[in-house]
Amino acid sequence: MRTLAIDTSLAAGSVAAAAAGRTSEIELPVAGEHARRIATALDDVARGLGWKVADVELVGVVRGPGSFTGLRVGLVTAKAIAWAAGAALVGVSGFEVIARRTARLMEAAPETLHLAYDAGRGELFVAEARPAAHAPVEFGLSTPRLVAAAAWVANLPQGALVSGPGLTVAGVAIAARADLRIAPPEAWRPTASDAADLAIRLHAAGRSDAPAALVPDYLRPTYADESASPPT
Repeated sequence: MRTLAIDTSLAAGSVAAAAAGRTSEIELPVAGEHARRIATALDDVARGLGWKVADVELVGVVRGPGSFTGLRVGLVTAKAIAWAAGAALVGVSGFEVIARRTARLMEAAPETLHLAYDAGRGELFVAEARPAAHAPVEFGLSTPRLVAAAAWVANLPQGALVSGPGLTVAGVAIAARADLRIAPPEAWRPTASDAADLAIRLHAAGRSDAPAALVPDYLRPTYADESASPPT
């Protein structure tokens, strides 16, 4: 199945094309350049496999967690391509992509992974990925939550396996926990090629998202939403 995948959830993103066991991937520059570069990059990865963007049959996109601007760029682009090409659309969680990537790179037996994104303000957006009983979803995710970085690290179970882009801001606290197992840095962020693989598996199992129903998973509410919230 000719597949395009997009990840613009973090400052450094990527796009990928996959078909017939082959994958072509291009990294995107910093988030401010995503909107300008994404169309050309998608055309390049598709042509790298001998077809055009208009030939795509499945579009996968990382729906978050991530920044407001980056996720909007990725999701709007994915929806537009899927609509124009008549392709299926599948949104995937960055948490799940990182869980699968971490397990593969570490060649780890199925176990709970503790994942973190940097949410700013000294906080992390975290979730646990626990082995699922059935493929294609190898991990089931807990409900993501905002926590103080130091508190998250302090409350991790003995010997926990940790991964995710939030480790860059929790490094000092993590270094003080010699018992923790830390995934290699190349496992900490999602990639479009991993998102493509997950989207293909989910679509084969019958998953498809309606464009209108696919919305971003932000790291935290917008400032406007936070201001509108009643005091607690």
